[in-house]
Amino acid sequence: MNIERYDLLTLDDGIKYIVASIIDYKDIKYYFLCEEKNPKSIMFCFLRNNKLVKVEDEKLIEILKLKITKELFS
Repeated sequence: MNIERYDLLTLDDGIKYIVASIIDYKDIKYYFLCEEKNPKSIMFCFLRNNKLVKVEDEKLIEILKLKITKELFS
């Protein structure tokens, strides 16, 4: 699966998400997704066996948020 920034993805929940950013961290690509109709609803995912898996680890989510913030302001 090839996922690019600004792609529109429909997940298993039937909701459409926009790929807002892609973060490389510890040799893994993480995808920052925003719900299309509710941009305040966000999530981070990564690919495993060609399927998106939601990041549940709160520490990792905070690290990814900081990396995105740094990217936006640099």
